[in-house]
Parts: sequence; structure tokens; C-alpha cells
Amino acid sequence: MTGNAKLLQEWYDRVWQQGDISAIDTLMRSDITTDGLVPGMQIGPDEFKLLVITLGELIYPPVINVEKTMEDGDWVSGFITMQAEPRDRATPFTCTAMTFVRFENGRIVEAYNTMDFIRFFESLGLLPADTVALLLSGQPLQ
Repeated sequence: MTGNAKLLQEWYDRVWQQGDISAIDTLMRSDITTDGLVPGMQIGPDEFKLLVITLGELIYPPVINVEKTMEDGDWVSGFITMQAEPRDRATPFTCTAMTFVRFENGRIVEAYNTMDFIRFFESLGLLPADTVALLLSGQPLQ
């Protein structure tokens, strides 16, 4: 892992695994917004802080691994796995995410993210098991 891939791993280590909210101000430029985590909504540093705190109410600090990365100039893309344990001590689970981030001077200046929130919320018992299969069959969620 080199260059921006190391910065990406630092982001996940500090912000998500350690819950270091101040690292958001260090690693993300204050005037940017990211796309993708919440459909139709761009998230800036302040909203990211709230997202980390909110998810932290649902799960213990996760173990996040940047499994695969590709770098091209200032850009790095990563395939991420997150191992999480629900706060209610239900069964630990793993879900995945993808990110596409541009760094300038060691800080995130542009980011596009996706996360398997269906798997995440199924694992927390907030969505029914096999949600995607149910939806593909035409069954509405009750």
C-alpha cells in the first residue's frame, strides 16, 4: 500500500475504527461534500461526524480493512470490508463498501462512496433477512 492508499487506510483507522471525530477535520477539507452514502444527499465534514456518531450508536467500533486499492494520480479507489458487532450483542457480521477518493495535500477533496446498507440493516434486524431476494420476487417489505 502506497501514497493515497495509505491515507485512505488512515481515514478508516482513525475515523471509523478509533472513532476519532477530530480526524475528519484533519483528513477532509472543510469545503467538500461526498456523494453516495445517503442516496440523494451530499455529506460534508459536519454531516460525516454525525454519521459516524449515529452508526456508533448501533455497532461497536468496527474492524475495517481496505482489501483492494487502485491508484491513479490523486485518486484512489478501494474495496472495503467492515466487521461489526451490534450494540445489542447480536451476531457479528461483515458488510462491504466501495470508495473513490481524490486527495490533495494529504486531505480528501472529493469522494464517492457506496456501502451495502441492506446487509448492514439486515444484520441489525432492522430489515428482514433476504431483503434483496424478497424485493426481486416482487414481495413488498412489511
